[in-house]
Amino acid sequence: MAKILVALEEKSSFVNDIVTVANDFLPKLSDHLFLAFVVKDLAYTSKVSSYVKEASMVDINPGNIDHLSEEDSQKAEVISSFEKGVRHAKIRYQIYNNFKITAHELIKQTTYADLLILSYEIFFNHVTRKKDTSLLYQILKGSRCPVMIVPENIQPIKNIVLTYDGKESSVFAIRAFSNLFDFAVKDKITTILTVSPSADEEISNEKLLMELVKEHFRNVGLQLLNGYNTSREILNFAESVEDPLVIMGAYGRSTISNLIIPSVARRIIENRRIPLLIAHR
Repeated sequence: MAKILVALEEKSSFVNDIVTVANDFLPKLSDHLFLAFVVKDLAYTSKVSSYVKEASMVDINPGNIDHLSEEDSQKAEVISSFEKGVRHAKIRYQIYNNFKITAHELIKQTTYADLLILSYEIFFNHVTRKKDTSLLYQILKGSRCPVMIVPENIQPIKNIVLTYDGKESSVFAIRAFSNLFDFAVKDKITTILTVSPSADEEISNEKLLMELVKEHFRNVGLQLLNGYNTSREILNFAESVEDPLVIMGAYGRSTISNLIIPSVARRIIENRRIPLLIAHR
């Protein structure tokens, strides 16, 4: 059984995306709990959370929105859409009725969860319609559980791409993903992907890695790509296979370093087309 956090967003299509992910990765849906957080505009929330230590608590009945403010009505509609979709799919769920969930509160919740699911679409400013991923990076750095970021209209996954750079963090991510989902995804096409600037370089600890991965997946292959731009090589490979999910280790560098040299994960996130799961200690 798993406890899964879901940061909802305004587009009703995200409910369908949640159902797709649930059916794809979690057999016996009634065994798992989905805890939904309503997020209207994370870009705005990040500014508010600088001044408000705790969000206000309100109880909203999605079935009666006649006397609500416009903002609360939107929240109620998001909840109603989510409830309708997950009930139809027979998914067990709870709604966290927190009016404005802050990044700090969401990160605290990840300590007590197995997975956090987000939509790429959440991290766009609903006023300017421009991407604002600063809060996403904050959540990724602070999350205590794996984070799955899904594009709009995600399809059932056919290819699992396990990125491996020879470091413990990438092995940790592979184990975290395997322990969560291996029963459901063990028959999917699985690739261990390593990017190296040298064609002569070998995959470090290849035998040990293969022994681990083959315990969880039946259809496993190794792919060593040559190149200096790791994120571009990973994206190119992911886009060359059908319906991939990329698994990646520690989000990476310090805030200062990320301002100078964007991490591999950052560039994949900004692409917004590839489902991505990030796990770190």
